Amino acid sequence: MHEEDDWFDHVTLDQVRGMFANAHVGTIWVKRLGRNNNSKQQVYLAQDLSELSFIPMGEPDETATKSKKPRAGKPVIHFPIPFRWITPTGIWDAPDSKLCYYPQYPEVRFSGFLHGCHAAPSTLMSPDKRGHEDGRFLLFGTAEGHDLQEQSYAAGIVIGAGSPAAHEITSHMSGDENVLFPLPIGPDDIDEFSTLRNALRNLLDRRIEPWRLREDGTEQRPYHAPNAPGFTLEAELGIGENAIAGPDFDDVWELKTINQKRLDHRYEHKVTLLTPQPDAGWTTKHSMIDFVLHYGHQTDKTETEEHYFTTHDIETSTKQNPNATVELVLQGFNSSRDFDVNNGMIALLDKTTGELVAGWTFMKLLSHWKRKHNRACYVPYMNHNEDRTVEFGPLVTLGISTSFGLFLQAFHDGLVVFDPGDKAERKNGKWVPHARSQFRTSMSHLDALYKQVIETDIREDEAIGM
Repeated sequence: MHEEDDWFDHVTLDQVRGMFANAHVGTIWVKRLGRNNNSKQQVYLAQDLSELSFIPMGEPDETATKSKKPRAGKPVIHFPIPFRWITPTGIWDAPDSKLCYYPQYPEVRFSGFLHGCHAAPSTLMSPDKRGHEDGRFLLFGTAEGHDLQEQSYAAGIVIGAGSPAAHEITSHMSGDENVLFPLPIGPDDIDEFSTLRNALRNLLDRRIEPWRLREDGTEQRPYHAPNAPGFTLEAELGIGENAIAGPDFDDVWELKTINQKRLDHRYEHKVTLLTPQPDAGWTTKHSMIDFVLHYGHQTDKTETEEHYFTTHDIETSTKQNPNATVELVLQGFNSSRDFDVNNGMIALLDKTTGELVAGWTFMKLLSHWKRKHNRACYVPYMNHNEDRTVEFGPLVTLGISTSFGLFLQAFHDGLVVFDPGDKAERKNGKWVPHARSQFRTSMSHLDALYKQVIETDIREDEAIGM
């Protein structure tokens, strides 16, 4: 490889792969850069944060936009990211890197990547140099820490339009040149799903004793719990225990297990999307126990005293409920592209006083949504109770390309529901809380959340268009 300053004009794709491997980056994501992608005009990456959920992000920070576009009066939301540039001589921190989310368009742009980094690709990204060159490529991915104490970070390379690597990447491209896509791993990868399809095929026609693979590499066998099928699927695919939302397989796909009665047929199933606790209202100043005792209901069980807060206690605009203590409303929303990210929220209002009891602000939901998955694979499974094994099936469902605006629209339309299961139980004279705040949908409503839903049989070699 050329070690001089213009190495990025001579680098091959194999050399690029080697640089990423040395930086401990697995999946490499590719973005073709047009004439307006530079350090001044920022780099457009995606329409929604969920397309970038593989990137570790900090907490959101709101800033007034400086854009003069007609719809640009609303604020831009900044997410700081730990980002480093990879060069032949090392890996260099770019401390001011951030993702800029413009919900009114919507779009996510990459900014601040040259500031404070002497090894940043200023030749290719500065507008007064080659920052308007069409056909450059930004390649980046997530580097995992060497141990459990080291935090993961994003790392990237920019290559010139005339480089051998750029020519080879262009040969892999198909469809929209503006779309972010993962670099194919090998010649057998006919599409983004092929690698996962091949891995899932190895699980078919097997009764597997449930187990879990911990993050430190140790195993627990057997593992019998309600979440055992999900842990077993991840463990069989070599994925360590995943307690943090984000893509599971190859930094591309989120894996969801769907319980079925049989594996040769598709059945309806509920899907949990988000499980955030409220960040506004009365409940933030009181305990979970106080909330459930005040706004929930008591069960008829006699052996223990139990109180629950569920949909039984909620009234909506489409569901009158004389037993309800609160009303569920959506505030600050007009459409999937017109919502007040600064002041909007999903709110529970006291049915008698109108007081805000609990609120999930759009900023709080957005903080969770940034870890939401733009590519989800729903894998069916069936439990065999006689020998306590689990079996996975071939009829998987893919959800591709979602957005925060689509989530809010689906909630507005009643296709995503708030389905709480908060509980206060009295044990040995003491109240014990169990919080379960969740937003759910069903398999039949996935098309309200994803721009593309594909039902496929992994036993077949059909190409998946994305």
